[in-house]
Amino acid sequence: MIQDHRTTLTASILWLSWMFAGTGCQPEPPLNPYDGLPPVVATEGLAVPPLPEGNFAWLHQQILGPTCANSGCHDGTFEPDFRTVGSSWNTLVNHPVIANDASMTFNRRVVPGNVSASFLHERLTVEIPNTSGMMPLEVDEESDYDERREEYIAAISAWIEAGAPDINGNTAPAEGTSLPPQIHGFAAFPPGAIGEPYARAEGVGLQPTVVDAAPIQVFAAISDDLIPQGDIECHWALGLDVADADAASDGGAFGAPPFTFTAATFSGSNEEYGLFAEVDLSNAAPGSEWTLQIRATDGTSETRAPSTNSPNYIGLLYRLRIAL
Repeated sequence: MIQDHRTTLTASILWLSWMFAGTGCQPEPPLNPYDGLPPVVATEGLAVPPLPEGNFAWLHQQILGPTCANSGCHDGTFEPDFRTVGSSWNTLVNHPVIANDASMTFNRRVVPGNVSASFLHERLTVEIPNTSGMMPLEVDEESDYDERREEYIAAISAWIEAGAPDINGNTAPAEGTSLPPQIHGFAAFPPGAIGEPYARAEGVGLQPTVVDAAPIQVFAAISDDLIPQGDIECHWALGLDVADADAASDGGAFGAPPFTFTAATFSGSNEEYGLFAEVDLSNAAPGSEWTLQIRATDGTSETRAPSTNSPNYIGLLYRLRIAL
C-alpha cells in the first residue's frame, strides 16, 4: 500500500509538470520582500566643517550632547531633551520649568535675552535645595565639561543674552507658547538618482554644493516644537546671495517625499529628512552660484534659512554652484 501511494504521488507530480510545460504556464515566483524599499542614502556628502563657536549647534555638540544627553538623563528619558539640536532648542527656549527654587523665581528654562531669569543658567551654577543638584550630575569620560566649565557657561550665557538664536541666527520670540520651526539643512540629489547626494566643491573653506543645470531633487530636515514635520508649510526661493534670496518670491513648495531618511545635518546631529521639493535649475548658467533659501512656518511664525540675520557660515551652507 505504501508503494502504491508513492507511485500515485509521483505520477501526479509528473502530470502537473507536463501540464505547465505544455501550456507555457509557470508557478508565480514568490514576492521579493526587498522590492519597494527606499534607496540607501549616502551620508558622506552631507558632512560640513567644524561648527562655529557660540552657534547653538556648537553648544549642543560641545556641551548638551556629550555632557547632558547621557543614558538615563536628558536622552529623551525626561525634558529637556538633548538628543538632537532640534529637540534641545525646542525644549529649552521659552519652555516652562518643572522644578524651581523655594521662591518660585523661574518661569522658563531659557528666557531670550535674560540670563538671570533663565533656569538653565541657574541649574548650571547654583545648588538649588530640593532638586537633584547642580547640573550636570555626572560627567561622562567623553565630555571635557569639567576642564572647560567656565568657558562653556560663559558661552551659554552669551547665547541667551543674544536672544537664544537658533542655528540659523533667528532669535526666539520673547513670549508665546509656539516656537518657529527649526530648519536643520537640506540634501540635493541628481534627477532620478536619489541615493547619492551632490557633493561640495573642493577647495579651501566651505565650498558650494555643485549641482546640475537640471530639475534637482531636494530633501529638507525641519522640526517644530508643536506639530509634526509633515504638517509644516515649507517653500523655497532662489537668489544670487542671501539678501537676494530673502527678497525673492516663493519658487515652489515642499511636500511629502517618496520616502524619508535620517542622516547628519548642517547642525551636526541626526535629523529626519521628511520634506521634498523639486528645484528647476535647467536655465541656470554653468558656473553661476545661487543661494537656496528654505522658508518654513507652523501657522504661527515663520523662519528662514539662511536669512539676512544668519551668520556668514550659514549662508555658505546654502550655496549652489551650477556644474560646468
